[in-house]
This record gives sequence, C-alpha cells and structure tokens, in this order.
Amino acid sequence: MGCVVVQLGQGGNQMASAFFNALASLSHPATASQDFFRDSSTGEHIARAVLIDMEPKVVAAAMKRPCGSPLSNPGSWSYSQNHQVICDSGSGNNWARGFYVHGPRCRDSILDIVRLEVEECDRFGGFVTMQSMGGGTGSGLGTYISEALRDEYPSTCILSNCIWPHESGEVIVQSYNVLLTLSYLESLADGIVILQNEGLTSICKKLLGIQRPSFDHMNEVAAESLVSVLLPAFWRPVEATLSPQKENTHRLTHPIIQTGDNKPNNSGKFVASSHLHLLSDLVSVLCAHPAYRLLSLRFTPQVPPQSLDFTTFTWGAHMKQLRHMLTMGAWGDTDINWSAALSTIASSTSKVSSQPGLRPTNRSVANLLILRGNGSQHADVNTFAHESLYPIWSVDPLNVAVNETKLGNYEMAAGLLSNCQSTVMPASRVLPRAYGMYSARAYLHQYFEHGMDNSSFDAAFATVEDIVARYLAL
Repeated sequence: MGCVVVQLGQGGNQMASAFFNALASLSHPATASQDFFRDSSTGEHIARAVLIDMEPKVVAAAMKRPCGSPLSNPGSWSYSQNHQVICDSGSGNNWARGFYVHGPRCRDSILDIVRLEVEECDRFGGFVTMQSMGGGTGSGLGTYISEALRDEYPSTCILSNCIWPHESGEVIVQSYNVLLTLSYLESLADGIVILQNEGLTSICKKLLGIQRPSFDHMNEVAAESLVSVLLPAFWRPVEATLSPQKENTHRLTHPIIQTGDNKPNNSGKFVASSHLHLLSDLVSVLCAHPAYRLLSLRFTPQVPPQSLDFTTFTWGAHMKQLRHMLTMGAWGDTDINWSAALSTIASSTSKVSSQPGLRPTNRSVANLLILRGNGSQHADVNTFAHESLYPIWSVDPLNVAVNETKLGNYEMAAGLLSNCQSTVMPASRVLPRAYGMYSARAYLHQYFEHGMDNSSFDAAFATVEDIVARYLAL
C-alpha cells in the first residue's frame, strides 16, 4: 500500500529528506518500498514524494543530496527528478501570501504531479504532509494544498506532520502563522502530528549530548520517531501472550485467535496476525472522535550512537520510561518531574486512584503503542491500559502493534502515538502572545494586503480556543 509524502516549504522538505533517510538507514528501502518507496525500471528505490517550495535552493539541495543529512548512513534511494514544484519569489514568512497568492497560482501544477505519484501506487493508502507552521510556505501554502487534497481525494486519509517552532521565536509573526494553520488543518487532516522544536532541542542536548543542535540534528530525531510508528507492524492484544519459555509450563487461558487480515476477534480487539494498514488504521484508532485530532509522538530509546553497545535493553525499562513520559507530557526522561511522576504512577495503580489530587497530569483520548524487536509480542503494556489515563467515554483507548524485527541498531524500540492533552499546551501558550499582537494591530497590514481581514483572525482564534478547551476538559 503506497503513501505519498507531500513536503512543503524549507522545514517540510528538510524534515521529509531526513524521514526518507531514516527509513532507508533504520530498515532498508526494500522493507518499506510498498509504503514509501517504489522501484524504478533500473531497480533504484524512488521516494513516493512531491517536493514543493517557493524558493529553489532547498529542493535543489534535496535533489543533489537525496540521502538527506550527512550525519547518517542511509541506504540507496533518490527522489524523482520531475516531481517538484518550485518558484523564485518565496512567501516572506507570510501565511496569507502562501495561502492566497501561491496557493491558487500553483494548485493545478501541484495536483497534476500528486496525481502522477498516486497513480504509481498499486493500492493508495493516503497522504503524509510535512510542513513547518512558523514560516509562510509550509504554513500558508501547506494549508491551501491540504485543502486541495481534501477536495480532490475526499475519502483519502491525510496525516499532517507539523513542525511547531521554538517558542522563543524563529519568526516575528509565527504566532499568527501557527494559529491560522492549526485552525484550518483541524478540519482538513484526519490526524495532526505536532513535532515541537522545543522538545527536539531538549532531546538533542540532554539525551544525545549535542550541545548546539542544528536543524539537521533535530530533523533526525523527529524522523527516527516517525519511522518507529510508520514501518510495517502487526496488531497484537493488549494482554501479552506468555513467552515461549513460559508456555512450556503454563496453559494460555486466552490464546491469540488467528483470523483473517485486519479482523477483530470476538472481544473486539485486533489480533496479532492482522497487518497495521497505513494510514487508515492509525487515524481510525487514534482520531475516531472528530473533535480530537492532535497527536504527540514519543520514542525510546534515545541514546548517543556511541553508547548503544553499552546499553542494556529490556521491555520493562522501555515501558516504564514511556509511561512516565506520557503521564507527564514530556519528550524525554530528562524533562520528567520524577517525584511527581512516581506519585502519579503509584496513584494510578492503587485502588483509590479516583481520589482528588491523584489524577494524572496528562490524559489521553487514545494511545497507539508500537514495539519493535525481539520479545515485543510478549512485552507487558498493561500500565498504559489503566482507566485513570483516559476519559470514561473512550471506547477503545489503547491499541498495540509489534514487529519482531529490530529497528536499526536498537535491539528493542518503542514508539507511542498519543492523542493527549499535552499536544495543546504549546497552543495554549501561543494564544496570549497572538492576542497581544492582534490587539496592537502588529503586522496585520502584511496579511490584509493579500486578502485577509479581521474576521479571518477572529475565526482562527475561536477555533484554536475551542480545540484547547476540549482537550483541557478531558
């Protein structure tokens, strides 16, 4: 099943290059060929991608160096030389210029190339868009193209991967651009993965030992996390099966039911023989409720490459770390308030977890846990199934998929996609800043000259406020 990656703007193109590079280096292009690569007549692996930017330099660099960042060791793959749309004018970090000027001008040419890439898929699985929310092309044009894709392919899944800029400020008008982008994508995309530069920087500095991380370093961290959940995997029950050693001495009371592909068993849970289909399965288990579509992504282990040979991997340690990260809404274990985390974990496993003051700080609508490596079928994930982590109306809050094949050099690895409260925390912080600028009429003329008016900003503010309120009420 083929998924087409639509990479928009400088940040989106650099992120997508790192993503394809990670796919090739952590597995092999042949492993992911059905989803993200296709084979050319010469046997070369071609990325299923459309490159879009309103300045030529980033796309030209991706074409000349198709394997992405020089910091990694990728497999052999390349972009199609003809599947790109570029201009020379740029968007000037202006959402309105990207949406109202470049969007209508480039719509037909972009959709023509997208159609060609879709036709290369034997079975089309959907679109993965990659864009930055702080600039002009990724945010404005990216929103416009997402709207065009929804119009042209109304029943197709769209998974948007959005780079949230540093809160300290990368662009003076990024608060406007972020809110406008989020307000539109909330109704266009089936799922929106928020990749926060703040969190990526923290991982690079505190976990990987990179004191001055570049965007290449941050993109590699984000790409590795994305690959951990987008490579092939198979459903398994939440309740772990016994390991082969224990099966000799214990009788399984509820063995895995071997049924057809992508079929639930009698309990309503997917079984281990079912393949996880991109992208429909991801959005159906995580974003079934139309009011909750924001996703956060966490991954473990995150250790410097030179430390891998000296690191002991156990599923118990991975699950404990991921649970702490989820409960506290943290990106890595260095960002966790451990005293609060331990008290929260203790309360959620006690019989009095419903008492005031013992509620976890980060609640989820749904979680998808994907385990890779030896023993993943038998890993105990019950700590993620506790009722205190979810609202009472959540029907199927936890799903688990596995693949016994290890991820790159990691003997064991775990990725966690969460539809949880922590995804709206950046939006809750950017709203006051955007309101302050809007009240002072700062930089509004740059947006009004391209067709926007006050009602566009008012609608965006109202939409994002509603999103934040819904998540905080979980």
